[in-house]
Amino acid sequence: MQCDFRRKRVLIVEDNGLAAAEIAFALEAANAIVVGPCSDLDDAGMQARHSDLAVLDIDIQGRTSFALADRLLQLDVPYVFFTGYDRKLLPARFAKIDYICKPLSPGIALQHLETLSRELASLSIVELVPMLRQQARMHFSDPLAADRLVERALQLAIDDSGRLPHGRDLGRWLLDLMDHAMRSGRSQFLN
Repeated sequence: MQCDFRRKRVLIVEDNGLAAAEIAFALEAANAIVVGPCSDLDDAGMQARHSDLAVLDIDIQGRTSFALADRLLQLDVPYVFFTGYDRKLLPARFAKIDYICKPLSPGIALQHLETLSRELASLSIVELVPMLRQQARMHFSDPLAADRLVERALQLAIDDSGRLPHGRDLGRWLLDLMDHAMRSGRSQFLN
């Protein structure tokens, strides 16, 4: 699936020149405005408030990008970690942040980022189903298994409809329910 960032400004924080160029090329092909790439955390910090989205490596010249990640959260700038850094070493506060491990393609990171970038404020659950299906297909290559995962997430939403959030939180809530369904029994979705 081809991503389309609709001229959104995407900050790249990556200190490997080849990896940064590959991410920038993929973003430009997806109609993004590339900010950076920044190989220095101080430079990246200055660009954070001028960005709509971000792709972060974790280890930047021997320093972690965790303070920048916290700043992006404060600014409500969605981001993904695209790194070779071991997920087990991430602080617990980043448990819900999308993490894509190198050497996977930057295209996978961009798919996650595009999912985050959608304007969820005016969407209903029905309008969010395509986004849920796309996310589920990142977990399962079998479309039927992915659809069963979406069905389970929607059933969890129905069962817990008293806690139904509004606006942007609705999409995040549904994604969290889908993650919960995955953790509670991945094998139940397989053929």
